Formats: sequence, C-alpha cells, structure tokens
Amino acid sequence: VKSNLPIFIIMSMVAGTSLAPSLHPMFSSCITETLQPLFYSCYVFFNKFGGGMSVGVSTLVLHFVGYKPGACKHNPEVIYSLRVLFAPVPICLLLISLVIFRFYPINEERRQKIQDALRKAGYVFLSVYLED
Repeated sequence: VKSNLPIFIIMSMVAGTSLAPSLHPMFSSCITETLQPLFYSCYVFFNKFGGGMSVGVSTLVLHFVGYKPGACKHNPEVIYSLRVLFAPVPICLLLISLVIFRFYPINEERRQKIQDALRKAGYVFLSVYLED
C-alpha cells in the first residue's frame, strides 16, 4: 500500500458516527417528559464529528503541502501550514462563534416567554434556573 491517507481521512470524518448506536439506548432508558437527553446526545455527536472533521481537514492540508512523516526537514509550505492550522484558523473560528453567540436571539426575557408558553401548553420540564 503506497499511502493510507484516503482511508485515514474518511475514518477521521466518520469517527463521530461511532457514537450514534450508543445514543439510542441512553435516550430510550430516560423516563422524562423533556428532550434534554436528545439535546445532550446531539451535542456529544456533533462534538465528536467536529473533532473528526478537524483531524481530517488538517491531514488533508498537510498532505497537499507535501508533509512526509518521519522526515527530519520539511519544506517551508509545511511549516507555514502548521502555523496557520494551530493559530489563525482556531482564533478566527472562535471569533466567529463569539459574534454568533453575541447576536443569538435568546436572552433572559425571551427564555422566560418560551418557558411560559411551554407551561401553558402542558409541558413538564426541569429548569436549571432558580425561580424567585
């Protein structure tokens, strides 16, 4: 086998899906009126999926710039790519997420309206907020 890079990239990107079979029993074993287990399952799934995507993309970038495993010296493109992958890219993604978080339309007043509407509709749920 000359290179197992395509297999590694594919396996990295689908690594998050390995969690999916274990989510259903956990969700079905919870006896509750809320969808909190489903939200947590989605959070864990997408967290693993994002990790797999980042490994796959970084491996793909390093492959295209000529990274050779075990080499003592690397070309300047590899060094530059590593610097970009470890600093500017995560900082830019963090700043984008902070902007999205800042302008997300749910604040305390909106959350209270949603909670009141759900109570009127007959939903029973546990709140992590302490009512005054």
